[in-house]
Amino acid sequence: MRALLFRLGTPQPNRAAAFVFVLPSVALNAGLLGQCDAMWAAACVMALAAAIDRRHAMMLVWCGLALGFKVQALLIAPFFLALLINRRVPLRLWPIAPLTAAATMLPAWAAGWPASDLATIYFRQADTYEALSLNAPNLWAIVQALPWIGTLPMMGLAFAAAIGATAAYIAWLSARALQGRALIPAALLCPLVTAGLLPRMHERYFFLADVIALVLALSMRDRASWRIAILIQAGSTLGLLSYLSGIDGLGMLGGVAMIVATVRLARPLLNPAANDNPLMVRAV
Repeated sequence: MRALLFRLGTPQPNRAAAFVFVLPSVALNAGLLGQCDAMWAAACVMALAAAIDRRHAMMLVWCGLALGFKVQALLIAPFFLALLINRRVPLRLWPIAPLTAAATMLPAWAAGWPASDLATIYFRQADTYEALSLNAPNLWAIVQALPWIGTLPMMGLAFAAAIGATAAYIAWLSARALQGRALIPAALLCPLVTAGLLPRMHERYFFLADVIALVLALSMRDRASWRIAILIQAGSTLGLLSYLSGIDGLGMLGGVAMIVATVRLARPLLNPAANDNPLMVRAV
């Protein structure tokens, strides 16, 4: 966080970075759930810092390291893919990310864990779930709770919506010349779209969005950014509380907050000529 905020010109980046410790979702994730999401999210934050520096080889190393920690790093992969296309990064550098991810699996493989299990464990586990949302505060947490639609087979529709929105996001970002602070809202939109539309998402899959939203608020320092960060934090925290308490309604409320945050973030990004565009006007 300090490394990224320093590059964004945030005043007192050391103190500002410490705000990550007071995020409820971060405290619940590590302190109560015992998850290691901070490890892969930290690598993604460093990849974003390298992207701002235009150090694309190092960016891909951090991306590969994040993916080696957890496959959830793929939730922000479309952002980095679009950036590679936009900046015409040589194809010879692209394999750095998958090679780094594979290298992180070597110790487990050397210790006797079958390589096939390392490569497919997430997908085999995902196949055992049928729910559209696994306490994730997204659209599907609301849809699956509706009595007149929740029983319909909508898994295919969910995947199609996620794939279509992701493809549109990549096409949009590939055609935009974004630099410096302008990269932060674009990066934040990516996990909001992917985790927001993919089925079988867990309550903790918005962890990276929580962190990047804090970066957005601390670097932009305007009301619009803080509202978005608060909405995202509220949505993520409600999803975690839904998992801990078993109350599905909390996840639905979190989904509403997350959808509102996504719309608020996407509107000025998709209409950069608007006069009421604080995110893009201040992104220099």
